Amino acid sequence: MANWCSNKVEFIGESSQIEQLASLFNAMAANEKKNGCGQMPEFVPISETKYFFSISWENGILYYETKWSPNTSVLQRIAMEYGVGFIHSYDEPGNAVYGEAHYLNDELTVIDLDWDDIGQYEYDEENGIYRFENRNYESSDEILYIMLQRKKAAIRQQNLNPTDNNPSETF
Repeated sequence: MANWCSNKVEFIGESSQIEQLASLFNAMAANEKKNGCGQMPEFVPISETKYFFSISWENGILYYETKWSPNTSVLQRIAMEYGVGFIHSYDEPGNAVYGEAHYLNDELTVIDLDWDDIGQYEYDEENGIYRFENRNYESSDEILYIMLQRKKAAIRQQNLNPTDNNPSETF
């Protein structure tokens, strides 16, 4: 049985492009309800296996689930097909998957937390709380959000200071 990865996508483009995407995903959601199986746009290659499940389009934002991990490459293919960009947030806490992907001006940037990041907090089973930097949290969500924001800020800072950049890291 798969662990479910929650995905949220905000597409960036002209209103007509966003309306076309809304039609695409609303049709996929209807097909999913009718057929009871994951969905994939017809123009995406059959070899792609990261199907969309529990699809909903609400106020211009796409919400859905994937098995185990995000399907950023599928979103990139959709964005190229419709000439749009996107901001993709995703998480699957059981596998320590948490991050964001940005696709703007034909450039994909992915910022993920890794096991070293996840190892910075702990769960206190006895008290049912998470501990991070000497503070208590009721869930790991806020901690993961803080960590991702810090990682994004560090990357932005690094991009402002190109002489400090590692050539193998491009964001």
